[in-house]
Amino acid sequence: MPPRTVPSSSPKPRDAVPPHGAGGVHAAAPEAPDTVDAVAAWGRYCRPAVLQVMQAVGLDALYERAEGDLLWRRTPTGLVEVLDLVGGFGANLFGHYHPELVAEERRLSERKVPLLAQGSCRGGAARLAMELAARLGDYVTIFTNSGTETVEAALKHARLETGKGSFWAVRGAFHGKTVGSVQATWSYRQAYAGWGPRVRFLDPQDPADWAAAETEAEAADLAGVLLEPVQGEGGVRPLPADFVAWVAEAARRRGVPLIVDEIQSGLGRTGTLLASHALGIKPDYICLSKALGGGLVKIGALMIDRERLVDDFTMSHTSTFAEDDRGCLLAARALQILDRDDLPGRCAASGKALQERMRAVAGRFPDVIEEVRGAGLMVGIQLRDQSDSPSNTLRMLSRQEYLGYAAAAYLLNVQRVRVLPTLSSPLTLRVQPSAYVSEAHMDRAADALEALCTTIRAADLVHFTGFAVGRPAAPVQPWRPSVPLRRETPRIAKRVAFLGHLIVPEHAVLWDGALERFTPDEIDVQVRRAARMMGPVIFDQEHITSVTGEQVHFSFIGLYLTSAQVSESLARRDGDWIMEKIEEAVELARDSGCQVVGLGGYTSIVARNCKRVRTPGILLTSGNSLTVGMGLEALRRAADELGIDMASSALGVVGAGGNIASTYAAMMAPKVREVVLVVRDPASPRAVAQVVALRQLAPGTRVSATADLGELRRCPLVLSASNSAESLIFPDHVFEGPTVLCDISLPPDVDPSVSAERPDVRVIRGGVVRLPHNPTFGLAGAPLEPGLVYACLAETVLMGLEGATEHGSYGPVTAAGVEAALAMAKKHGFELGQYQKARAY
Repeated sequence: MPPRTVPSSSPKPRDAVPPHGAGGVHAAAPEAPDTVDAVAAWGRYCRPAVLQVMQAVGLDALYERAEGDLLWRRTPTGLVEVLDLVGGFGANLFGHYHPELVAEERRLSERKVPLLAQGSCRGGAARLAMELAARLGDYVTIFTNSGTETVEAALKHARLETGKGSFWAVRGAFHGKTVGSVQATWSYRQAYAGWGPRVRFLDPQDPADWAAAETEAEAADLAGVLLEPVQGEGGVRPLPADFVAWVAEAARRRGVPLIVDEIQSGLGRTGTLLASHALGIKPDYICLSKALGGGLVKIGALMIDRERLVDDFTMSHTSTFAEDDRGCLLAARALQILDRDDLPGRCAASGKALQERMRAVAGRFPDVIEEVRGAGLMVGIQLRDQSDSPSNTLRMLSRQEYLGYAAAAYLLNVQRVRVLPTLSSPLTLRVQPSAYVSEAHMDRAADALEALCTTIRAADLVHFTGFAVGRPAAPVQPWRPSVPLRRETPRIAKRVAFLGHLIVPEHAVLWDGALERFTPDEIDVQVRRAARMMGPVIFDQEHITSVTGEQVHFSFIGLYLTSAQVSESLARRDGDWIMEKIEEAVELARDSGCQVVGLGGYTSIVARNCKRVRTPGILLTSGNSLTVGMGLEALRRAADELGIDMASSALGVVGAGGNIASTYAAMMAPKVREVVLVVRDPASPRAVAQVVALRQLAPGTRVSATADLGELRRCPLVLSASNSAESLIFPDHVFEGPTVLCDISLPPDVDPSVSAERPDVRVIRGGVVRLPHNPTFGLAGAPLEPGLVYACLAETVLMGLEGATEHGSYGPVTAAGVEAALAMAKKHGFELGQYQKARAY
């Protein structure tokens, strides 16, 4: 069904007018963004990092209207209806803009009830506190403005009540992100460790851990126990009843408060007024927020058992905006509606029906859905890890913990259903509609989930992610790999890794055949969107065997970016983010047990031939020594086959200012009649010094430097090793007659038109090595025949076979290093591979 669109009803913003009587000169504020620019403005002025992730996965939606369980998203064609199952992370229990609550809000505003009447008796707060006490017991209520403030208040009160300073919380818990509450939040706390209370996390599945916690010295300083009856951000996980019973008894025995965080689970969402009621426990402190405001006001409430109240806390803990009459009276009206419409009962019944639908889908797709769990209308759908998927894209998304976000983006953009992963369990999709969710909307949600599962099972990436490049949704087409995946578990101690990236976008199809229906331009768009977000991932793994019988386990670590992206970033002096990913990859190799890691493609350039890498505990190589050595071997062999006499020929060296090309020039100069160095600036001190050095090294050889690629027309031998992301050598640059172009650049310097127009020219990939005992070896994303590898990779493997104890090609390449690499290759049977005309890559 095509998206339903409606005209925008959003009013145009009024012109900004200074307040009456304002004077002085003020800097002009940026103009309010229109709809088209609002997303970019939000990223620039509010959440730069969040927008980067949202844009990468396709969740950068802008909503302009809301009602019930629906949102309307702004698109170029109008507003598109979306079923909202995120539900404000639990706050939208009443639905967007519940009509009776909107009417109450209007009534209170028309009455002009006070919002700011600090230092007075607050009638609205009294009314709401009484309503809560009538339902939950004799508690004194401290009002706040949010959930995290409520938890902060609970921590502070527990400190005053007990005089102690440590807490127990539960692994996977989420209690907020302010300085105190974040200490009890399983994720996000590391950056703020030591800034708040000490927290010991309990494993709810391990009774031995519970017993250990009681015997630790820190237990003597226990001030309280925090728990969520149903962990929300931890993956929508109801806590085990035996754990809850134990921890409640432990708190009672020690005389410390049991602080129950019902911020997301409370007020009926799980099928009872409080989720803790279903567990048979009576909290000492109750933390409420989210749904308490009816979806219209920001309010929180800390309810403290009257017998535990420290009276002074009601003097010392205050807030500018808490206890406002408008917010409290609106929340009180929400409680009345909750009772009248029996929202806990609705959540129990609808939750049962919704979970039955979701479990039916899960039963048909056990390879995609691991579990459906929850209570009432607090539901989590845990996707199964796809780290062993035949699609490297799905594998990468799983390994990077982005599969849940990609699934949410598909559901939003293709199925028009909004879900989001939970923060601490990103494979779990949260489903939290309002208590008024309709049967039709539950059916729609189940149908969308089935479509998602069908897509992931089929590994149809065009259907799954095509929306990001403007592809209309089409029927799912199952994809099956044409070659077996190489993922061998290490069986030996010698291990190496090699880091690489896509040379050009179309090579992504070689890396993941499931991308074959995308065009190169579409792939480029997707890679560019995700490159900064995606980290390194281990893909191919295989044992490589020497002619000596020795073996080494090899892992290919891929970065999701292209040569052009790296080159462009370096040109903008924006390469630090790539260096960070290289460091991550080196750490990944080391932590996977590798002794050596090689830096392939442009990663060695970014890392300045490994010298920028700071990760300790692993040997490094750029592989450039064997790259040079194999290039020399290829050049000599091809010249012999074409009848080119090297001693009487001119050699052109493109990219001669670089270390690799200059080493080629130095090693070849004594063997040829003339060397032509192609550099950016032949008059530069570096180029002049290079000419002088070569003349001293080979006195009988003529040496010159030029910036003109046309000078190659007098060179039947050409070696090209530039750092260019674009082709440099075209037919009009080539010698008239048999010619060897040894192009070891990635991407290649020689344009495909050379091979097409000049059949007498042999274009060879000089850095290609044939493995002696791995004839089917293939590298994901590399345009090489089976059994062939790049020389830089081969050097990495040889270091592993040799049991190297120091870095390989580290810093500048030397002639001695080249000879040593060639000696290793000869020992282990790593020979020059079959060269041929360069492929169009």
